[in-house]
Amino acid sequence: MLEERVLKIVKEAVNIYSPTNTAAERDIEEYLLRIMREMPYFQRHDWLCGAYALPGDVWQRSCIYGLVLGKSRRTVIYMGHHDVVDTDVYGTLAEIATQPERLAQALQETALDKEVQEDLASGQWLFGRGTCDMKGGTAAQLAVLEQYAANPDSGSLLFLSVPDEEAFSAGMRGCLPLLQELRERYKLSYELAVNCEPNSRENGLQTVYSGTVGKMLPCVLVQGRAVQIGSYYEGVNPVAIIAEIVSRTEGDRFLVDKEGDEQTLPPVWNYMRDFKGCYDFSLPRRGGAYCNILTFRRQPEEVLQWLEAKCREAADAAMTKQGSGNEVAVLRYEQLVQKAEKKSGFRTFYQELQQELARRLQEEKADFPTLTLWAMEQVLDFSGCEEPVVVIGFAPPYYPPLSSKNLVQDFAQVENFVQTLLPVRLQRYFMGISDCSYLGTEQATDDVFGSNAPVWGELYSFDSRALAALQIPFLLLGPWGKDLHRRTERVHIGSLCHELPQILQKLNRFIWQD
Repeated sequence: MLEERVLKIVKEAVNIYSPTNTAAERDIEEYLLRIMREMPYFQRHDWLCGAYALPGDVWQRSCIYGLVLGKSRRTVIYMGHHDVVDTDVYGTLAEIATQPERLAQALQETALDKEVQEDLASGQWLFGRGTCDMKGGTAAQLAVLEQYAANPDSGSLLFLSVPDEEAFSAGMRGCLPLLQELRERYKLSYELAVNCEPNSRENGLQTVYSGTVGKMLPCVLVQGRAVQIGSYYEGVNPVAIIAEIVSRTEGDRFLVDKEGDEQTLPPVWNYMRDFKGCYDFSLPRRGGAYCNILTFRRQPEEVLQWLEAKCREAADAAMTKQGSGNEVAVLRYEQLVQKAEKKSGFRTFYQELQQELARRLQEEKADFPTLTLWAMEQVLDFSGCEEPVVVIGFAPPYYPPLSSKNLVQDFAQVENFVQTLLPVRLQRYFMGISDCSYLGTEQATDDVFGSNAPVWGELYSFDSRALAALQIPFLLLGPWGKDLHRRTERVHIGSLCHELPQILQKLNRFIWQD
């Protein structure tokens, strides 16, 4: 019965196409809410489930939640997301990408690698956009919630599904006040969050994570001195400085964090270019770049100090190579703002800047890194600075690193119990970033990121106080899945419908009775 219920929910949920950052996410939100409101428990306690609207969200999306109160307030949280990446990768099959049966038939007529062919022929896998990431896990959570709600004889269970996990985690960042409010109102003790994102398997072992890597996106805006190339020694080429910055930081193992046999990747530059609109016989005036930094423990201040030093080295090296004697300053974004604040009209300018950022984000679908570099330019223009300068700061997204083992001293007991439920390979950190970053924090939060991020505020933020107060340990434990975000995305039916619900039920009892 439970297996059939999971399969029914996942097929219905997958059939509702809900790509990230679209109004279509509301369609799956309505479905999830309807499923819960059909449960007798929530018909009797309708105030315990609902849609928590994201403030100011242009698509009017919500976090969907349902709380089953048991005999104790020891609470397990089932967390996940209901958005999916788009279906463009399916090509001509995009229209049936959310219809598993039709998609499976169509895939049989396309060129597939051997592993996919075997999985397709076995009949043991459910193909389609969202089957694996992560409407499958959500379906299992809902089915277990529904069954427990019929007789809540032990602890309490909170279901939480959020939008926008695939882009900038607006849902998870926005629901932190909800988690805090529910805890305080019903005197809940958040013992464990289970995020049922799909897991991979290797040599018969399913990989389960108890932590998630942190991510920062430092940006550099370089203003040079534009001159006709024939006057090269009088000018400053921002491209030369950016090239020196990248060469000194790309792959820098100084920023590689290690925990046991796990380690982060070194810095990787995602983007670099000059801002000239067309060709002419002159040096570009400005250019920009941003890089990806993953971390287990480093905080924004340490990353900024590292980048400041590298930028100074790079600027000095570029000017020495040019042999011109030109000087280039290095400023943090907050220092640039302090210079601009001294000019008349700054407050009005900055308010209008934030409004224009919001318009570009919503109407032009601009991304946060692009908006960050553009905002830096606007503040630099307002400041009146014409001298060569490197401005450094941050662009969203920002994911703080978090490890359950650092939050709970005896978390190994939970991991040991999971090992009795299925063959697993335990990893301390999930390296793909996840919403679990917003379940707590290991170090005191500061305002270094916000002070140096032009879009921090109404457009992008999270409640750092709530983050510090929650401190919820978690597991990334879901069904066995393959090929996330690809056209062969699929979830193993037995793992999803049979194994996972049983694991969730047993894990509930372990946590509630501990």
